[in-house]
This record gives sequence, structure tokens and C-alpha cells, in this order.
Amino acid sequence: MFACDPATVIDQQLAAWRARDAEAFASHYAADAVMTDHPGVVTFSGREAIQARYAQAFAARGPAEVVIETRIVSGDYVVDDETVSWAQGGGRAVVIYRVENCLITRADYLPFQPFPAVGAGQ
Repeated sequence: MFACDPATVIDQQLAAWRARDAEAFASHYAADAVMTDHPGVVTFSGREAIQARYAQAFAARGPAEVVIETRIVSGDYVVDDETVSWAQGGGRAVVIYRVENCLITRADYLPFQPFPAVGAGQ
């Protein structure tokens, strides 16, 4: 059994994301956590790198929202299908998280699907 609920860990991380708090966001990741883009290319490694990246992203994009459209929890894995939006756009993201010892050890991002540009195809 788990020492904590993996879905709760992800919800807490998302609350920090919504608050645009990079330090709180990164605190939910293990010191040696990795983020990857499909098919497993490591884009960020370590809590400090994750915090620095998200601090930059939060500053650049400003206010944003994420809505979990679908969630699957299987053991220590959480798969979220997310709709993400900010002033300049947004899209759909699918993230596969692994939670061990109450921290995210891995976040695998499938290719981001941006929303069509306003007026596209008109």
C-alpha cells in the first residue's frame, strides 16, 4: 500500500501550478526527478532544474488555468488528460506521473496538442 495517495500529490502540485508558485510546484518532485517529452527524451532532471524552468514559464505566460478532463490512477501512476489555457493560447496535454514516497519521481509528457489559432480555417 502507499504512504500517501498519488492523486493527492498530483492535485497539490497542480494547486501550486495554478498559483504560479515555482518553489511550491517543485517541492512535490523528488530531488532526482525527471521530466520527459515523448518518447522518453529527458527535458529536465532534478528538482532545482524543474523549479528554474517553471519559474521562467510562469513569468513568461502569466495567468493560466489547467482542467483535468480525465484521470486514471493505477498504483503509483497517475495519468492526466489536461486542458491548459493562458492568454496567448493553450491546448491539450497528457501527462503520466509516477509518485514514489509521496513525491513525483517522473513526469512523461505526450506531445502537446495546441488549440487551433482563432480564425484558423475561416
